[in-house]
Amino acid sequence: MKRVILVAVVAWTGVALRAMAQQVPPAAAGAPQADSLTAAARRAADAWKRHDFAALVEGSPGVMVRLGRSEPSTAMPPAQAALTLRAFAGSAVEVETVVASVRDVDGSRAYAEIQRTYVAPGTEAQRTQTLYLGWRWLRGVPRLVEIRVVP
Repeated sequence: MKRVILVAVVAWTGVALRAMAQQVPPAAAGAPQADSLTAAARRAADAWKRHDFAALVEGSPGVMVRLGRSEPSTAMPPAQAALTLRAFAGSAVEVETVVASVRDVDGSRAYAEIQRTYVAPGTEAQRTQTLYLGWRWLRGVPRLVEIRVVP
C-alpha cells in the first residue's frame, strides 16, 4: 500500500511540474522575459505604425479595446479587434510610434506604453496619443489582451 501511495505522489508531482512549466514564463521576472516583452512591444509599435492591426493582435486569445473616453469592450476575437482598430485609425498618417516603457506586473501580466504621433486626415498638425498595451503570458509567450488609446 505504501508503494502505491508513493507512486501516486511521484506521478502527481510530475504532472503538476509539467503544468506549471506550461503556465509560467521561462524566466519569471528575469532578463529573458523582459527582453521578450520589449521585443513584443516594439513589434506592436511597428504594426501600429504600418496600420497592420491583424499583425498587432495575431495570436491573441481575445482583446479588450478602449478607444479614448469610450467604455471598454469585452474581449473581442482578434479579427474583430483588428477591424475596430482599423476603423479608429482610419487614414491617419503615422509619423512615429515609440515604446516609452515596458512593465512586468507579476510574472503573468505585463504592460507597455507606446507614444503615437500622427497627422489626422485633412490637417497638417501633428497629434499625439498614448497607447497602453496589456499582455498575459501564455505558455511562456506574451499574448496581447488589452489595448487602451488615451487622447
